[in-house]
Amino acid sequence: MATLPDLATTHSNSDPRAPYPPASGLNSRIFYQRYDALAEEIDETMVKGLKEHLDGLLIFVSGLAAAVWRAPMLTPERKPQAGLFAGVNSAFLALTLPLLSADPVDDTNALLLQNNALLLHLALGRNDSPPQSFTLPSSTFTASHNILAINILFSTSLALALISSFIAVFGRQWLIYYRKRGGGGSDRERWEQLKRYLGAEKWQLQFILDDILPSILQAGLVIFCISLLLYLHTLHPTVSRIVGIPMYIGLAVAVLSAICTVWDKFCPFQSPLSHFISWCVSVVRHALGFDQTNEDEGESASLHVAAIRRAISTGKYFID
Repeated sequence: MATLPDLATTHSNSDPRAPYPPASGLNSRIFYQRYDALAEEIDETMVKGLKEHLDGLLIFVSGLAAAVWRAPMLTPERKPQAGLFAGVNSAFLALTLPLLSADPVDDTNALLLQNNALLLHLALGRNDSPPQSFTLPSSTFTASHNILAINILFSTSLALALISSFIAVFGRQWLIYYRKRGGGGSDRERWEQLKRYLGAEKWQLQFILDDILPSILQAGLVIFCISLLLYLHTLHPTVSRIVGIPMYIGLAVAVLSAICTVWDKFCPFQSPLSHFISWCVSVVRHALGFDQTNEDEGESASLHVAAIRRAISTGKYFID
């Protein structure tokens, strides 16, 4: 079956008012039936996949946004998960932000100490005047560089999470607009759908929602883990080392799984990181002048062998 771009190109190269594309060899009714079915399938597959992806991201990042978009679909078991990352990040910020300013308790303790010194001076009956020069700790307070760096990282992580949530809400609106039809007859709706499809391809809608948006959130997660380890190190270095072990293992698994997709084209561990690594490898190979023809032919042969094995194992044979 022809793809949607092929049918669209065939129709766009002919007279728009023609009853059917002359090159297709089909009458108008059959052609448009096939075209509408293919367009609906492509749109439904893309929109459904992106919606599920955005819903999961909204549940993980922002409880408010998830409640707005998926309130009828959230069960009582799933609602407590909403806003997990933003809530945890905000909790740590509530602990570390006060460390940027002086503690009022220190000033109170210093004043009490000064008062006790005056009372002791009077109780001893000394005639000399007590020292009057006194400086409150808050007047000379300066946050340490480690605390400043920890708060910057925690705040950056929370900002990236909120930005990803904000873009995800926009993405849901984009998808609603993409599927919205304005009426005016089947011909008008067909051309309107085609323009939106070509616009989504031109402006890389799937790339933005499938790769860039998760990358922002994953960058926020990595920064959060770094800031958490730094914060635990200020409390106790041993605790930081123990907590860091599973984080390092998780990071290693994520990187290795992304590398596996470059090593094996059939590897299912696809992610924005694996797409970025694959793009970098392809750029390097192109710069070094490697020929991709043999590799593509080998991949095609492997696909044919896998299809034959699957057909034999299931007792089904494909007839061209």
